[in-house]
Amino acid sequence: MSEVRPSSVVRNGDRRLSLEAIRDKLAFELDEAFGRDAATIAKELASVIRELDSIPGGKEVSTVDQLAARRAARLADAAGQ
Repeated sequence: MSEVRPSSVVRNGDRRLSLEAIRDKLAFELDEAFGRDAATIAKELASVIRELDSIPGGKEVSTVDQLAARRAARLADAAGQ
């Protein structure tokens, strides 16, 4: 699995993407955790999910979809010149 590092995503300043990266990292860690560690991670994961749900316009868009949209916009812009 190719894991995205939250620190690299957070630097871009996008709150939603940052929270999604943190969510994914916590979910990955939860798969490997046991006992109290699992409980702590699950609690943090639930908190991040709640925060994501509270962001307006909550439709989640994948990185692939974002890249495709940017490319389409560039191509449309180039065609219009």
